Amino acid sequence: MRDAAPALDAVQPLPITEIVLREFTVPAPGLLAHHPAVRPDAGSDPVRGWLVGVCDGRQWGWWGPIEERVAAHAPAMLAAAFPTLPASVRPGEFARTLRRATRHAHSGLLAVAVGSLELAVWDLAGKRAGLPVWALLAPRAVRDTVPAYATCFGVSRTPKQVARVMDEVAHDYTVQKWRPHILEAELAGVAAEFVARRGPGRLAVDFAGAWPPDRVRAACRAQAGALAWVEEPYHPDEVDTAAEGEFGAPHASGEHCYGPADAAHLRAGHVDVWQPDAVFCGGLVNLLLLARAAAAAGADCAPHGGGLLPALHLAAIGEPVSVVELHLLLEPRRSAHLAAPPPTGDPQAAGALPVPVAPGWCGDLRAGLLSG
Repeated sequence: MRDAAPALDAVQPLPITEIVLREFTVPAPGLLAHHPAVRPDAGSDPVRGWLVGVCDGRQWGWWGPIEERVAAHAPAMLAAAFPTLPASVRPGEFARTLRRATRHAHSGLLAVAVGSLELAVWDLAGKRAGLPVWALLAPRAVRDTVPAYATCFGVSRTPKQVARVMDEVAHDYTVQKWRPHILEAELAGVAAEFVARRGPGRLAVDFAGAWPPDRVRAACRAQAGALAWVEEPYHPDEVDTAAEGEFGAPHASGEHCYGPADAAHLRAGHVDVWQPDAVFCGGLVNLLLLARAAAAAGADCAPHGGGLLPALHLAAIGEPVSVVELHLLLEPRRSAHLAAPPPTGDPQAAGALPVPVAPGWCGDLRAGLLSG
């Protein structure tokens, strides 16, 4: 396994002369941006969000979309660590410097603001070099594509629609993830029939830490041994209390890790699939450390979809990312601010996503986004 320090230290310091926050509104992505199975449920309302940007005096690096309440913290957090601009920053140390400068920046919205700033700095570093971020860390990519699983949240809950989507998505993705309603009432039969047709290990269920564990156990009992994983069966504050194998399926968690120290909770809770998010956990460096901690614990790392692009970049250079999350309805909206978003709706390329090759995370913002 590659030592973290040399690759990160090889990225040269860069100047930051300015930070900006930008609210944006862009049209909804067209239907072709979505996988065919979910196009009937695709929204047509405009995409709104915020971007955080950092400038070196000539070029800009960006991260988004983020919530306004996250973006609002970014300028003060940068000022606490770097009171005077321009300032010289090292991308590999940037997030740690921000955390040390602001009390409580290790968790919650402040940690997410740190992650957003750090990711904007990496985008700037890539654009200054004319390289994708992964190429700042390694001389070549070791893979062209990265396996993905499909998240099917937002699909109409009628039995006919759920059954259709399950089968169509299964043509292209080995695993698909649903909310727990597929295990309840009228949809339980749909899920059982799907498993009977397609075999075990094809469905994952996300409880979002909102259900009592005994209710999760009861809901999963009928599909014990058939689920790919049970996601967040415990609230993030309680994940360390989980018993090994108690749900009859692999235990997935980690979306709400706010830094590498949270690895201790995942190990204590016998978590089999670690799901850190580069934005939530404080940026690319912390995602890398959590992915390596997962590998050291004998677990798979399947990063949460909010940090899809950083996960793709780490997977590109051989870091231990087993699979990435592709939210079939949400991801095209999350990338609508980009000039050339990653392909998400083409069944020809489904099941795996290409490694980005444009400078920064995924190239430029869409034309006219920041005008006016």
